[in-house]
Amino acid sequence: MKVARVLTLLGLGLFSACSNNAPARDAAPVAVSLRNDGTAPMECRLMFGHWVDRDLGRLPPGGQVSFSVEQQPSDGGLFVMRPDGKMRMMIETILCGQYPDWPGSVGQVDLGPARRKLVSAINASCRMPPEGGRIACPPVTLTAAP
Repeated sequence: MKVARVLTLLGLGLFSACSNNAPARDAAPVAVSLRNDGTAPMECRLMFGHWVDRDLGRLPPGGQVSFSVEQQPSDGGLFVMRPDGKMRMMIETILCGQYPDWPGSVGQVDLGPARRKLVSAINASCRMPPEGGRIACPPVTLTAAP
């Protein structure tokens, strides 16, 4: 009976060591670049699950922000490690908009194509259309992983 409990606890310990809480040793780096191709500034945010976000800053016309993320080879999921290094923060999308009308101007970078294959770089651009409305982000350009 005691042996069975020890084996069960050992198995649970091994299972938890292999969970999503482990450092990202099984992931590959991905360089992300986002450019403002419009004539007006825009604000962009990296969105994680549960409405957690990371400010990417204000991009002036022609401005660009670059950052690194990681990709899980098992399902193509994109993530960054939490600041304490103990948990993967899965990326949902990148949103860009203009203040004071963020809700009426926000546009989204479609990261779906990057999740369907392994990539080493994602290049995205967004812009406010000349007639106004919502920020438009054309399909991303991907560089396949080696």
